[in-house]
Amino acid sequence: MALILVDGKEIAVKQGETVLQACMREGIEIPYFCYHPSLSIVGQCRMCLVKVEGAPKLLTACTTTVPELPREKKLDGRYDMKVSVACDEAREAQRGIMEFLLANHPLDCPVCDQAGECRLQEYSYDYGAPRSEFVFEKLHAPKRVVLGPHIIYDAERCIKCTRCVRFCQEITKTSELSLVERGADTIVGTFEGGSLDNPYSVCTADLCPVGALTYREFRFRERVWFLQAHNSVCPECSRNCSVRVDSYKGEVLRIVPRYNPSVNGYYMCDHGRLITERMRGLETRELPSLIRDGKPSPMNEKDFYARLVALFSEKKYRPGDVAVILSGRMSLEEMAAYKRLSKELFGAVIGDVLLRSGESDDLLVRDEKRPNLEGARKLGLPVSGKDEAVSSLIGGKKALLIIREDPVGEAPQEERERLDTAIGSVETVVVMDDHLTATAARAHYFVPLAGWFEMEGTTVNFKGQLQKTTRCVAPPEGRKPFHDVTAEFLKAAGKEAPSGFREWFEEVKKEIPVLGLVKAGEIPLKGIPLPERKEKHG
Repeated sequence: MALILVDGKEIAVKQGETVLQACMREGIEIPYFCYHPSLSIVGQCRMCLVKVEGAPKLLTACTTTVPELPREKKLDGRYDMKVSVACDEAREAQRGIMEFLLANHPLDCPVCDQAGECRLQEYSYDYGAPRSEFVFEKLHAPKRVVLGPHIIYDAERCIKCTRCVRFCQEITKTSELSLVERGADTIVGTFEGGSLDNPYSVCTADLCPVGALTYREFRFRERVWFLQAHNSVCPECSRNCSVRVDSYKGEVLRIVPRYNPSVNGYYMCDHGRLITERMRGLETRELPSLIRDGKPSPMNEKDFYARLVALFSEKKYRPGDVAVILSGRMSLEEMAAYKRLSKELFGAVIGDVLLRSGESDDLLVRDEKRPNLEGARKLGLPVSGKDEAVSSLIGGKKALLIIREDPVGEAPQEERERLDTAIGSVETVVVMDDHLTATAARAHYFVPLAGWFEMEGTTVNFKGQLQKTTRCVAPPEGRKPFHDVTAEFLKAAGKEAPSGFREWFEEVKKEIPVLGLVKAGEIPLKGIPLPERKEKHG
């Protein structure tokens, strides 16, 4: 390994590592705009200029690779490079770069969505001049340019770092963006007739270090310093992208990717990011209800669960009389709770976890559209065949329990007609979900559940990576995770039951022994790799 001296501090440098990368690893601050760990290095912004002993001029730290010199050529007999980061020469150059970047930049921080997390704003305080020497009218450029269905561009704020351009060229490989025009008139634009509409387009707003790129769904919604941040997991496919959920006054306002090298790296797809937009306006309930002619009639919780327990006790359904549709949207704790409930109600663990598929790509999106299918397999719950017709699972049954799935609402027209017939022939239908679905309208009993971002839980992605979700917003009192609903059922039946996420996590650890050393609140941000499940062969 090479050895460099940075402002008196010795740093061991890996082969091929740049000065900027080595300093970042050691916590030495060098300002930069255009560099990003997942993108090619271009030295576009010139903000990371440093002084290297022996070099005729200042060098950009992001493009300067540290060589490993022969022993006889090492500086002071041991160093491969000597670097000055905080010297007057480097600071003066950085002030000059900031002056040029701000020469035509609008002074609109009070109305800019990036305020509070803007690198240009931060560096103007740390590295900029105390006042501007420019007294002439600033150049103006196009504003509120619609680059795509989600992205708005403000050319006056753009510093031409090309992060967004390189992202589309190197990550999505769709190449919608490019720098157009020349000199001071240069802006980011799409090719004529084109649009920034790839499945990861909103990531360009994440990458933008200033407020040039914003996305419609969060634009002007709230100041970022008012937001409460929570670590969670995306529920839209079996990738389980690590995300940060930002909320304000009990409402989720945006979801952004959280860096996790073993799951999703720096990015996430637009479909997963905009899940909360699709959930807005859906009809919900705060109390369990009887469904009559498709309309819910709320009941007191205690009376409702007592009535259901009495019904199942009176009917004495055998396992063969009951169809249970489970969902990969359930957490491990909810699945463990279901196993306990199924044994109490039916004397055995029955049911199928639906495997629902869709489009996938070569980057992040998986064809399995449920986040915890691998968790279900590790808990020993059967997973249905790919896009198996739910009507075939229901036919001839006397009771039907559906948890966190909407087979009617998601079915094609022909299958929906078969489902209507099959569900109509069942004498007891219970649906549990976080909103009133098309399936719930055909049920006899509806139990409201907490939504994905309204509860704690653990999931296992397709790679076997365990991650923890967080309660990002508080649900209404009557909407609970399924494991708490199970506790209510068991209490109504006179049985003891665990209470809360942590106790149910202990139940999960009994099912997955490798989790025995993990405490409920101590799952690291990067998750825990679980061993592959071994199939049993007869």
